[in-house]
Amino acid sequence: MINNEKAAGMLDTSTTASKSQCTASVPAAENSSNPDSKKFTALQAGFALLGRELTRCHRAHDGRISYVVSRWGESRYFTHLHDVGAHLVQIGRRT
Repeated sequence: MINNEKAAGMLDTSTTASKSQCTASVPAAENSSNPDSKKFTALQAGFALLGRELTRCHRAHDGRISYVVSRWGESRYFTHLHDVGAHLVQIGRRT
């Protein structure tokens, strides 16, 4: 299945201004049936309750996933999801 997206901020764009994305290209980590995805969502909610933002980044050069916890312009970077959970416990919220 292919989704078409129009260019942002454009009205009545031609078909050449559309970008096609195959839904099969969505990484396995973002699949809602993946246990890591469910844990990530739970951790994201826990950080949100503490005023922090948890985001997942896919590194371009090797495809690895890294995690970033941000608050007030300061960020902490993690390479493993269990480290993110440990950080959440450390700052005062149990998972």
